[in-house]
Amino acid sequence: MLHGLKEPAAVVFDLFETGLGVSRSLGQKGIKVIGIDYKKDIGWYSRYVKPYKCPHPVDEENKFLNWLHSRFTGIEKKLPVFFTSDNFLKIFSKYRSFLSEYFLFNLSEHDLLEKIYDKYTQYLLALNNGIPVPCTWKINDFQDIDKLPHNINFPAFIKGQEVNSWRKNFGGTLKGIKVNDRKELLKEVEEIISKKVPIIVQEIITGPDTNHFKYCSYTDARGNILAEFTLRKIRQWPVHFGVGAVVESVYKPELIDVGRKLFTSIGYKGIGSAEFKIDERDGKLKLIEINPRYWQQNYLATACGINFPYINYFDLVEGNYGCARSFKEGIKWINIYMDFNALAAYKKEGVITFYEWIKSLKGKKIYHDFIWTDPLPLFYEIRFGKKLYKIPGYLWKKLFRK
Repeated sequence: MLHGLKEPAAVVFDLFETGLGVSRSLGQKGIKVIGIDYKKDIGWYSRYVKPYKCPHPVDEENKFLNWLHSRFTGIEKKLPVFFTSDNFLKIFSKYRSFLSEYFLFNLSEHDLLEKIYDKYTQYLLALNNGIPVPCTWKINDFQDIDKLPHNINFPAFIKGQEVNSWRKNFGGTLKGIKVNDRKELLKEVEEIISKKVPIIVQEIITGPDTNHFKYCSYTDARGNILAEFTLRKIRQWPVHFGVGAVVESVYKPELIDVGRKLFTSIGYKGIGSAEFKIDERDGKLKLIEINPRYWQQNYLATACGINFPYINYFDLVEGNYGCARSFKEGIKWINIYMDFNALAAYKKEGVITFYEWIKSLKGKKIYHDFIWTDPLPLFYEIRFGKKLYKIPGYLWKKLFRK
């Protein structure tokens, strides 16, 4: 299937909008993108992608490995790999020795990635390396509930210690549960523990959603940071504990300093990002989470002058790319559909008006689904026109109801 490739090529695993951004960044540099996913998603329809459907990498682990073996055996050159979802990254980390026979990839050590995926060991990792982080407690069973201190600062946030077990029980949209006092905490914890989902309880960093920032970097196998980029969330969905629906490129030196310190101190390799939030109580940037793969708004960096996927590709194929740290500020990345939902929630809280929202979308911007050279993903996103009929009524109900 893949024999005889003549032009430069790369493999992008997972074709959600994260993978779409990576594919566009590579495709615009003349690199053929082989897109692999277990489902059809927005990136499937990009002009830059030759898509293939595979077995589910977690639910059908052996089938997935055999599928890769059958399709990539005998290929002349190893192909650079890009990970845009946890499911594929975890399999490559686990079977890196076997899969390195077919692919080129730059990953941190497996033990480090396992610590990052576990939210509690990630907390300890940051704490032990001098990175400010909110107080966190691990709860695996009912006995751990009694060990919770009585002086927890509320409100607090309950979230899965490991992402997959949480998603199987609560879905991918709900990131966690906010609790306002000890009574609420004990009630929610007991219910979750009864489902045998390991969790952590974490103090909430106070402050508006615009206090959320992200440090993004690519580190080569020798530990050299080749590229850096920083952004700020303007709105997120779900509000307060979600994904950036609108983000903006910003240059924030103190964020770069703490991001560098974090990734350098833990010996991180490859692509990654770390989200921080400024705590309005003491003004410090505190770690929310480390993401050991491409982030959802990665194409914003490309639009601002730092093409992470191409730097990643060049490093894997040629090495010695050089450093890229200068980028355009004030450019927004917008997922308008998530932002509709966010607007309704923020409006209900009195944070923003409809007219303030319109004003906030002005200026230089890119959209998650549309660029002029690759329009088809937009049509997939609106379900080839069907979604347009629902938007007017949806806006009326969400934005103008009392």
